[in-house]
Amino acid sequence: MRLSLLSSVVLFLFSSCATTTLTSTWYDAQYSGKKALRDVLVIAVIKDNTGRRLYEDGFVKKLAESGINGIQSYTLEDSDIDPTRVAVEKAIADAGAHFVLITRHLGTDTKQHYRPPEPVSVFADPLYSRYYRYYPLAYREVYYTPGYSYSVTTVSIEANLYDAKTERIIWSAQSTSVDPKITQNYIEDLINVFSMDLQEKGLL
Repeated sequence: MRLSLLSSVVLFLFSSCATTTLTSTWYDAQYSGKKALRDVLVIAVIKDNTGRRLYEDGFVKKLAESGINGIQSYTLEDSDIDPTRVAVEKAIADAGAHFVLITRHLGTDTKQHYRPPEPVSVFADPLYSRYYRYYPLAYREVYYTPGYSYSVTTVSIEANLYDAKTERIIWSAQSTSVDPKITQNYIEDLINVFSMDLQEKGLL
């Protein structure tokens, strides 16, 4: 069995959303402010190779902006990492990594909503110098916009950062993206949200 997700997870990497926010975040305070991160192995748990590369390349680039060396897991000789401790340890050793960032898709939820008709006030000719013009202005006709159904799609992503030496988790965050659109921009939005939280926690 290989480290992968269902094919539907491709949506995760090729989505752009109107709103991407963190729903939860945690970190180990003993790492905060020390700028301890170095040689971070970035693993995107995604079946689609193109999406995996885009995400890992983007995060490595973001780490480089803070002077931190990042290693994309897809660049390793044995890049198709089995979901076992031995395989992950080998990937860490091959990368020469001191930290590991693992990102995965938590789920996609689509809900249907209905917006009922709403009243709209409409005034007639605004010129009321004559009664036949003023009366339509005074007489308010109420119209209703038609009701309609719409769907809201929510994509949830989780990222965990581990100390490779102690094997302990030092940072974790979950994000929610609302109404995704199919565009590569979502990758950059997601990376920015996660990296900003890492900076706020004093880890970058």
